[in-house]
Amino acid sequence: MAVKLPARPVTGRASARPARLRRTTVREFVIALMALGLNACTAGTPEYVYVRTDSVVVTVTAQAESQVKVGDWLRLRASRTTTGRWDRVRFVDVPQGSPWIGSIPPEHEAEVAANLRWFAEPMEGVEFDSVVPKPVSIEERAVRFSKPGTYRLWASSHAPLDATSNTLQVRAMPR
Repeated sequence: MAVKLPARPVTGRASARPARLRRTTVREFVIALMALGLNACTAGTPEYVYVRTDSVVVTVTAQAESQVKVGDWLRLRASRTTTGRWDRVRFVDVPQGSPWIGSIPPEHEAEVAANLRWFAEPMEGVEFDSVVPKPVSIEERAVRFSKPGTYRLWASSHAPLDATSNTLQVRAMPR
């Protein structure tokens, strides 16, 4: 049974207080958003950053099982090794559009699959996992195939770690 509420509050006093409260809440909310926005624009800009030199070598090694059944998720794993010298420069001296990094990456990262961009050939019938729902742990990635066949998979790091992994060959078997 539906209850019919009056269109207006019965007393003027009851309506004045919530309206004032709503205005104050909205005003405070807008001020808080402005403060957060200004803080986001100024905070986080480091004084010094690192720029890749010609001696930096980045190696990405991808791993996966060589066979999977059509429709099943295949776990993708990858590690990254970085060697060489990085130049520490003032952020204001980095040319606009040049890649930089806030800290020197570790020499070896055991699991970076989730930090890579993955590719497949052929791409038709290939689905890489997304954030939700995740068929593997947050550090890993997964792929599944909707058609039987042989697929090539590889991954790449983003700038300034620019590197392309080895190529995996995976056979999707019929169910």
